[in-house]
Amino acid sequence: MATSNSVLFDMFLYFILVVKLCLLFVIVLRSNAKRKNDKKAVEKYNNLKEILHETFTICMGFLLVIVFSPINYPGEVCVFGETKIFIFIFGILSILGIMQIFIEKAKNYSPV
Repeated sequence: MATSNSVLFDMFLYFILVVKLCLLFVIVLRSNAKRKNDKKAVEKYNNLKEILHETFTICMGFLLVIVFSPINYPGEVCVFGETKIFIFIFGILSILGIMQIFIEKAKNYSPV
């Protein structure tokens, strides 16, 4: 599957864009809540900001894995040889790091 002609890949890129735009919007809402001194709203927006940031980070990790996979796409992307492999490994490590955070939070989660 070539990523440049894939509808799923394009949808994934738009999803990443929407997540990032939502993150920026939540940052603005949090700033407004801070100015109004609404601690409950600030906490809600902080939690939402964290979720969106982690979602963006894990999506970027998947994007790096998809684009720079030396197994599925052994040809040239924009980089060559070792650089391509290092970026691919960085994507995998990003995904694993965020997954670890999600797992730890799930273990410590207690509904209010």
